[in-house]
Amino acid sequence: MMHIGHIADSLGYTQGLKPSQWTALRYFAGANPSQRTVSAFADFHATTRGAASQMVEVLVGKELLVRVPVPEDRRVTRLHPTPKALELLRLDPLSEFADIIAELPSGDQYHLAETLTTLLRGLLTKRQAA
Repeated sequence: MMHIGHIADSLGYTQGLKPSQWTALRYFAGANPSQRTVSAFADFHATTRGAASQMVEVLVGKELLVRVPVPEDRRVTRLHPTPKALELLRLDPLSEFADIIAELPSGDQYHLAETLTTLLRGLLTKRQAA
């Protein structure tokens, strides 16, 4: 697990981004439009609103995210990936992992997903209890 995590982390330092910035781009590109807010991202990423806001600022500065005000509620701003971000995501370094997983037999893919889900839930439960 440590080796896989290390490889995944080191692959994330590419295209001028850090792993956490890749995570944010993936989130905003894949999230339901109503969930494309700093608060929703902070919840997803299990971080503070302040840290999430700082990351968003960096991605806006790199012209990878754009703020879009919500007309019905001026207090809410949604974040959408720019065409530049969508092009960059085509070079997502984690696609190597996805490609390898896609080559596994479907039963192995299912068991891997089940096992990783159980591991993640256990870690999140312990983290929330601390």
